[in-house]
Amino acid sequence: MLRIRTFILVFSVIYLIYGYESPIEEKDFRRLLKQNKNVLVLCSPNEKTAKPVLQLFKQVEPEIKGLGLLVYISCEKGKKLCKKFKCDTNNNELRHFKDGDFHKVYDRAHVAKSMITFMLDPKGEMPWDEDELTRDILHLNNPKDFERVLKKSLPLLIFFYAPWCGYCKKLKPLYAEAATEVRGQYQLAVMNVDKVENYPMRRQFNITGFPTLIYFENGEEKFHYTGGHTKDDIIKWLKDPQPPKEPSAEEAATEFFPTDSENVNYVVHLNDDTFDTFLAENAQSPILVMFYAPWCGHCKSLKPELIKASIDLHDQQSNAIIAAIDSTKSPKLSKQYKIEGFPTMKFFRDGKYAFETNERTADKIVAFLKDPKEPPPPEPEWSEQETDVVHLNEENFKTLLKKKKSALVMFYAPWCGHCKKAKPLYTSAAAKFKDNPKVMFSAIDCTKQRPICKEYEVPGYPTIKYFNYGKYIAEYGSDRTEEAFVEFMTNPEEQLNKPKPTPPPPADPIEFWKDSGPGYENVHLLKSSTFDSIIGQSRKALIMFYAPWCGHCKKAKPTFSSVASQLASTHKDIIIGAVDATAERDLGSKYSVKGFPTFLYFENGQLSSEYDGGRSEQDLLTYLTGSTDKLSQGEYIAPEKIEDAYSRSQFVSQVFVYGDSYKNFPVAIVVLNEDYVKKWNTKGDKNTQYNTEEKLKEIVLNDMLREGKKRGLMSYEQIKAIEFIKEPFTIENGLLTPTFKSRRFAVEKKYKDFFIKLYKNIDD
Repeated sequence: MLRIRTFILVFSVIYLIYGYESPIEEKDFRRLLKQNKNVLVLCSPNEKTAKPVLQLFKQVEPEIKGLGLLVYISCEKGKKLCKKFKCDTNNNELRHFKDGDFHKVYDRAHVAKSMITFMLDPKGEMPWDEDELTRDILHLNNPKDFERVLKKSLPLLIFFYAPWCGYCKKLKPLYAEAATEVRGQYQLAVMNVDKVENYPMRRQFNITGFPTLIYFENGEEKFHYTGGHTKDDIIKWLKDPQPPKEPSAEEAATEFFPTDSENVNYVVHLNDDTFDTFLAENAQSPILVMFYAPWCGHCKSLKPELIKASIDLHDQQSNAIIAAIDSTKSPKLSKQYKIEGFPTMKFFRDGKYAFETNERTADKIVAFLKDPKEPPPPEPEWSEQETDVVHLNEENFKTLLKKKKSALVMFYAPWCGHCKKAKPLYTSAAAKFKDNPKVMFSAIDCTKQRPICKEYEVPGYPTIKYFNYGKYIAEYGSDRTEEAFVEFMTNPEEQLNKPKPTPPPPADPIEFWKDSGPGYENVHLLKSSTFDSIIGQSRKALIMFYAPWCGHCKKAKPTFSSVASQLASTHKDIIIGAVDATAERDLGSKYSVKGFPTFLYFENGQLSSEYDGGRSEQDLLTYLTGSTDKLSQGEYIAPEKIEDAYSRSQFVSQVFVYGDSYKNFPVAIVVLNEDYVKKWNTKGDKNTQYNTEEKLKEIVLNDMLREGKKRGLMSYEQIKAIEFIKEPFTIENGLLTPTFKSRRFAVEKKYKDFFIKLYKNIDD
């Protein structure tokens, strides 16, 4: 007799093994459902019929261990149980139970991959590559697939998507229809870039929103898709692909520096066409110009300081002017003023360029414009200064070291504070040995000579190493003083053989963080021994590698702590952590940390990318949770996530969620699915039909709230009121981006009165 066993993982990590040749009583079955939240049940007439599925179960079970339970019921022996649950007694049937209740009949392919995907996310959408509708779409699973498809001869359109993206789901069937119609002429492909292994593709193509569609010809990127969102629009665009229409300088500036009754500022926006005239007309005014790029994180961090400074100057009736130039739209000016990085701040006096400055806070910008003074010239690079320190590079490194009996090499970075402090002491010590041909004090700039620094596994700066005739002997471990350097190089062998004093224990990280303000206790202070176990539990994690002496690290602490505090209550699956890289050097080396602070982003316990965006609360929260609004009680909500939940309501064609920082709940505007409303109202009974718009709002709101609850929205994320609007969001009316995302600022501005009315009605 075939003996079938399936393994059940209980949360106490105890395995129970069931042999199913004996019937299962109803009470036993209900107990299984009660004890396990995610259960897939095979009801089969007999063991012979069940055998193919049970063999499939054997492949699936190890992959879902601890996350789901597979159960087999033989209707031949458990007749009462099958009858009770109305199982088909002639055919195999797979039913899924969620949280003890029947969820759905399993409707995916009977293959291990499909069943595993389903059990890991039973409420999730069917993956695109399993959907019969998308049979003519090429599914790219990883960067290697992408490289292979680029080599094909057909023109290629790739749809980069995320499974949770509502607009992606709406475009999917239309894209599939287009793929079928143009088969053989164009290749249409899709790629899920929300998977960790595909994050390099997001960075390569700067994908910041979904969906993003990119067109390729002959293996090269040509244009981003900017056509409409119907099957015919996609086909029409493919026949005549065009680059995206560039927004005007005024539109681009307005999007980066929004101006309305709630976003007043006095920043002047200039471009290649207006700059010279404006400069000539305002020659009597001191003018500070920020050259920026819309995608630049540091520019976004500087923006609120610039706006505040412009308001302060206006209030003080100063004639000083703050201006901004989008370098991506003004190539002529960017080239003229040699803009090589962002943001770059240029000061103009008497209508002419004077000098560059680097003020970064509103008060310092205002003080500077009241009394503009040119900063002192930067100190020449160490290698350009006349000293007795020999500067090494890839060409002379081995040659020079081989000639010296005793050589110290300082591996440094020009920006490093400890390096700057040690440099004059190291230089003075080198001068003491300038007449000794066997001794050399040398230095190597790791920002320019990366291969050498990588070869010698430099963990941080400065790192000083001792060489003997070109052979690496040991790392210098004495004090970084002139006396200590001289003492060591006078007799290196004796110094190396000295018993090493016991190093003091590393400072407790809590001492560094406790002055960060409220919330620091929610920052996970990680060590080598705890790093993997804590990060491995998280869906997402942002880790700051810092040094206690680092000024930028100290400045980042309050914001980082505040973000950790906010996410601790709303997103328990997101970890905010910190590592003292001077104490946990092995972690710093493992993740190639070269400067401080370094922010690394992890997904599902694996390093995904280095975070190099803005460092404000809003920047960090948006990066980790999506676009966010802050409510009056301090909770942050992610409107796009909420909109995705509400868009599942069949009443809803489009929805936009808005949260006011002075209210403790969000509201929404809705574009109705008119076809469904008419159909529903015709078929509904007298209790469900509506005869007024207010009644319909009540019905639609309740349906949206049910969808939100199904998808786990917190109570403060649920909307309290809705308003219907007639005009849909489109690319043409400026309310959607070319990637079909809401232009949130544009929508909020257009429907500001609606949101005010919604809140007022509730307050009344």
